[in-house]
Amino acid sequence: MDVLQHMAQSFDKGWTSHYYMLLVGLVFADLFLGFSRAISLKKFNSTIGLAGITKHVTVLVVPMLLYPFVDVMGYGSVADGIIAFLALSEGGSVLENWIAMGLPFKEEWRRFFDEKKLEQKERVGTVHTDEELPHENDKRL
Repeated sequence: MDVLQHMAQSFDKGWTSHYYMLLVGLVFADLFLGFSRAISLKKFNSTIGLAGITKHVTVLVVPMLLYPFVDVMGYGSVADGIIAFLALSEGGSVLENWIAMGLPFKEEWRRFFDEKKLEQKERVGTVHTDEELPHENDKRL
């Protein structure tokens, strides 16, 4: 019974932690900027939008549900580190959307992100860009 009580306390501790609150804020900022970007560039693809929402919901739900189990095993700080890593990743996505919308950003950093994006595009072969969408099923505003 002590384990269940500890898990309940861990659940509360997990979703009210500073790292998780940061992650939640960044996810909502990323969603807002992503939809704003699609509207401002007059490009909207419901498939990409649904995939993005699904990804963001997963990023929020999985750590919240797994935190109590990890904390009971004594690895709460590892869970906090993973949540911090997810927040860092979301921060990168927020910056990418911010830059793509043409909002003010330090020029040296903008070049750094653009160069990294090009490197990734060459390495992977494709990456989400603001280029024209080639498929006829893609919707435009």
